[in-house]
Amino acid sequence: MGTGVRRRGSFRQSCNILKGEQGRYMAKIGIIISSLTTCGGEERVVSLIASELAKHHDITIYTYESRRLEGGKRNDYPLSDRIRVQEVEAARESFFQHGIKLLYHFTGMTSGKISQMLLKKAFYPEEHLEEWVERINAEKYDLMIAVSGANTILLGYIADRIRAGCISWEHSSYEGYFDRKTGYYRNRVQVYQKCAAKLHMRVVLNQDIADKYEQRLGLDTTVIPNPKSFASHEKADVSARCFVTCGRVEQEKGYDDLIEAFAEFSMKNKDWKLLIIGGGSMEQKLREMIKEKKLQDKARITGYIHEVKENLLKGSVFVMTSRWEGFPMTITEALEMGLPVIAYDIPAIGPLVTDGVEGRVVPAFQRGELVKAMEELAGDVECRKRMSGNALIKAEMLEPERVVEQWERLIANYV
Repeated sequence: MGTGVRRRGSFRQSCNILKGEQGRYMAKIGIIISSLTTCGGEERVVSLIASELAKHHDITIYTYESRRLEGGKRNDYPLSDRIRVQEVEAARESFFQHGIKLLYHFTGMTSGKISQMLLKKAFYPEEHLEEWVERINAEKYDLMIAVSGANTILLGYIADRIRAGCISWEHSSYEGYFDRKTGYYRNRVQVYQKCAAKLHMRVVLNQDIADKYEQRLGLDTTVIPNPKSFASHEKADVSARCFVTCGRVEQEKGYDDLIEAFAEFSMKNKDWKLLIIGGGSMEQKLREMIKEKKLQDKARITGYIHEVKENLLKGSVFVMTSRWEGFPMTITEALEMGLPVIAYDIPAIGPLVTDGVEGRVVPAFQRGELVKAMEELAGDVECRKRMSGNALIKAEMLEPERVVEQWERLIANYV
């Protein structure tokens, strides 16, 4: 079922490919992303990589901004002025489509051709798909990149009608998409699989995801990790006494587990604090947890903010309790700030943190082990300083230029 990468020249439809600097070829590339202005890792890395690619290619980003209210219409991640940003309207929803979506939400109906046909009509009506076909062909793109699952499905539905190479760029783990209880596309595995197979390549963030795509979906992939999203001359003060974490406040981040662990830790360590940087649907529930455990003077959730780096500087140890991640940008940011990291041992952590080097990696979801690691680092400032130095060394390996080289090699297959 897997597909290979087509070689240079397969998608040259016009004179888009111009000889550029140092013998490079300039490709015309379109990127489809749900939101560019939300404060999240996906938005950060797309802004960063697109800006680097824009130095040698013609880049347009299409965005629905369907999550604008979460962070305000603002993106603090530098975006090259060479990039054209186009907001597109989501498909208008009829009463019929709304009814199908409700039915899907409550039943997860995906089996059989009729169910899949109804879901396509509800989520990707033909008139909306035709708009995309006309838009892409009119612009004569050489390559289209769909960012994350919903846009992968969109591009898969029209791949055979557009004159451009098609790539998906997935920003979550296999479990994040397909976990039977909580995965975003747990009830649409067949639909995703069918659409993704129509693309010419799929980019994933680590080898664990690549192996699962091949073994469980029959799809071959290319692994390209994310870079760190910023460089900082300022570094964290590891002698401070504050655990910090960062990300959207949603179930998959495991912040409920973190608050439970911090409550246990605080019984013996009265002078440490906890700062959760971010906002989301679980904010109120977690604030209630903090109140119930009488941690109001020690634990705080910022809500949606744009000053991520400034708040990371308040921490002395970074803690990540995610239940799954594709490639945690927050870890790369913590490393850049020189923060030792404590994290659960999920597949995404392996390439970034080695137990005992840049921090502590504890058995996944074992809260008692998490508390022990917090106590260990809290009680040894010299250990924190050593791990901080190692974190900075690891951060150097995540320079954007190194990652963009991998993207350039992939793009070269399409121009």
